[in-house]
Amino acid sequence: MNQGFVSLFIPIVVIILAMTTKKIISSLIIGILTGGILLARGNVIEGCIVAVEHLIKSVANEESAYIIMFLFVFGSFGEIMKLSGGIKGFSEVANKYIKTEKGALGSVWLVSIFTFIDCCFHAISTGTIGKALIEKTKGSKEKLAIVVNVTSCLLIILIPFGTTYVGYIVGVINSALNKSNIQESAYSLYIKSIPFNFYAIIMILLSIGIILFNLKFNQVVDKFKNTKEMITSGGHGNEAHEQCEFEEKAPPRPFNLIFPLAFLIITTFFFFWYTGQGKASGFLGAIMNAEFEKSILLSGTVSIVVTSIFYLFQKIPMEEIESHFLSGGNEMMPPIIVLVLSWGLSSIIEDLGFVSFITNTIGPGVPVILIPVVIFLIGCAASYFMGSAWGTWALLMPIAVPLAVTTEISLPLAVGAVLAGGSLGDNASPLGETAILSSTIAEVPLMKHVKTILPYSIISIIISSILFLLLAYI
Repeated sequence: MNQGFVSLFIPIVVIILAMTTKKIISSLIIGILTGGILLARGNVIEGCIVAVEHLIKSVANEESAYIIMFLFVFGSFGEIMKLSGGIKGFSEVANKYIKTEKGALGSVWLVSIFTFIDCCFHAISTGTIGKALIEKTKGSKEKLAIVVNVTSCLLIILIPFGTTYVGYIVGVINSALNKSNIQESAYSLYIKSIPFNFYAIIMILLSIGIILFNLKFNQVVDKFKNTKEMITSGGHGNEAHEQCEFEEKAPPRPFNLIFPLAFLIITTFFFFWYTGQGKASGFLGAIMNAEFEKSILLSGTVSIVVTSIFYLFQKIPMEEIESHFLSGGNEMMPPIIVLVLSWGLSSIIEDLGFVSFITNTIGPGVPVILIPVVIFLIGCAASYFMGSAWGTWALLMPIAVPLAVTTEISLPLAVGAVLAGGSLGDNASPLGETAILSSTIAEVPLMKHVKTILPYSIISIIISSILFLLLAYI
């Protein structure tokens, strides 16, 4: 069998396995071992050795180490901030001024300015505040669940700094670029792709429309008003990012949340400028040419140290800070493992001749106008059945980038299609962590929440597909 065909067959099988079994990590391991055995010409023992060697090779470089450490540090940072009393402080302040449902839902957007670092941290934080205000104003909990959902995953995906998503997305893009021998900054490409994440952008606009104009929301909710399903996430096994529990150990002080995040943003841009100065003129030029992986790790590390000292002065025990540092970092181990395994799989299929097969065989035979929309729709299907944006991005990015290069379509457009397709999983799948967490916090049955958001998701998918077709044609 032609090795080039096998190199395409392996990731397709991995995607199908992940969709049917809902086990991303296991599917990736099967793909890596299969590829290793094929590279070893059927020798199982040698194949296992080859597979391990490719895994080691994929993480044994400076960029990979920075990304892995960044994800751990940012997971820890978000967890440490739960000790601060900042969310409770925000809730008490908002309670004095919010009098309407629109105000209660708008508070979720306001608090997002200070909770965007991680989707889990954001959902729990904004949901805690929003739920108290919705109950006070006798507003719709179904609307609250949608607003928390959309701002927890789709909004954060579009923020290009200071989030756990950034490091992960740059990691999968960087791996795909390296395997395709493309000399371009993964971070710069991610920023360029943001306007093409149509699904996220449209869903955000629709959620704002639901808050301001209702957009037939009541009719949609009424269809499922007799839902009897219990609110539970006990069966949820999303391997890409575990849920966390909310707790605060300090008196309510909003500044305890504002200060660490403001410090993180300032230090992030400082290190972007510092590592990029001399490579281009002006502040913006320096940022675009920054050593991204090094900068975000430095800003995250410095922010953790300063925040820990800040909390120590408020008599928050060092034991609590250390415990949350470790638990927050450990919470990020599933996405770190998915990322490392995807790097290993990309390395193996590269050695099997994947890039040359796409370049010489598949690419020329695929209508250029269809590539972005097909990537997007495959991503939608994969992420919906897996319930994971992280896993979908890791599986599709190594396919989309070389295909875009071969057919000479816009790289940012192709990357945007992958990110948009993967976005659906967390947002609208009953297996998605954000859907489960948002519905649980808002006290809305999971399937009612999923059925409520689905009509808006379908609208977004249709509009996004049309836009991908138009841009590919242009």
